[in-house]
Amino acid sequence: MFYIYKIIISIVIGIIEGITEFFPISSTGHIVVISHWLGISNKNIDILKIFVQFGSSIAIFIFFFKEIINLINFKKKKRNKNIHILISLIPTVSLGFIFYDSIKLLFNPKNIMYALIFGGIFLIISEIFKPKKSTINSINDINILQSLIIGCFESLCLYPGFSRSGATIGTAILLGIKRSVAIDFSFIISIPLTIGASFLDLLKNINQINIHHIPYYLSGFFISLIISLFSIKKLIQILNKIPLNIFGLYRFILAGLIYFIN
Repeated sequence: MFYIYKIIISIVIGIIEGITEFFPISSTGHIVVISHWLGISNKNIDILKIFVQFGSSIAIFIFFFKEIINLINFKKKKRNKNIHILISLIPTVSLGFIFYDSIKLLFNPKNIMYALIFGGIFLIISEIFKPKKSTINSINDINILQSLIIGCFESLCLYPGFSRSGATIGTAILLGIKRSVAIDFSFIISIPLTIGASFLDLLKNINQINIHHIPYYLSGFFISLIISLFSIKKLIQILNKIPLNIFGLYRFILAGLIYFIN
């Protein structure tokens, strides 16, 4: 009976990841907080989180496959864009490696509550102060400085609950990048980052994996993958239509729930 309960929990977490990953509301924050409310141990949720986030990352890769192939071809102009994308990853990857152990200590509802608030403020500021007219209407028009600035702000996602997509999309639209382009760029640069982070977490926690829990982890992975594949197009369409300040307000409400429940 307990084993069935764990499978159900992994399915629930997979569904949460498959939906929240595509909105600037922090999928990691939701997973940590909800698992805390459900009484799941940190060790178990750490491993499960690796698998469900890997599932959503694969879905993003599949959805953006054509755009990725177009960006990584080896024509001279495209090579320059490859460098821009790599540069955008440097701040987060570097800080993630250096402060890995310290970052893991932040994964608790209290810290996530603060991150939800500050991330919500950032989204509202981005929506209010964005340029009236976008000046960048294609990923190929994003220059190296803009890529670096987006990458620097992306590192805010290392604080759990801030939201990687919120940091990158919000920064991009402040830089005059068209919302749909900002969203595409945000998710494309998330692929190597989230897959790399999943593998690093797996290596760091390999001794914690119980072979008897593999079905538990795989069920979360496949549910996250399936939900993401079937929902990504619609959720990104919604993200394109809803102002970022609405997501900011949602984050405030969730932070309030965390405060009162905990």
